Amino acid sequence: MKPNERALNNQLRSFENFADLAHQLGALRVLTTDARIGDDGSSVELFFSYGEFPDARFAYRAKAPGEDVHETLWLAEELATGALHRIMRDVDPKGDVA
Repeated sequence: MKPNERALNNQLRSFENFADLAHQLGALRVLTTDARIGDDGSSVELFFSYGEFPDARFAYRAKAPGEDVHETLWLAEELATGALHRIMRDVDPKGDVA
């Protein structure tokens, strides 16, 4: 089911300011961010770089619009408390050719 276009655009706007929110919560190593509507037209995708992993670009696909109104907040909190480090510690990530 494709989400309401207004709800999708509202969610996109909330992710467009993600770096500012992440910095406010202490995730100061979040660098460039790019939020966009995914190729499927029904989800928002956030791409970001992180200072301690300079050769990597990370992606996050948001939940369906309206499913979690605090999604940007908890994602920023997770980054501020080291979730990305915990993930990267145990994984040898494969690069995406795209």
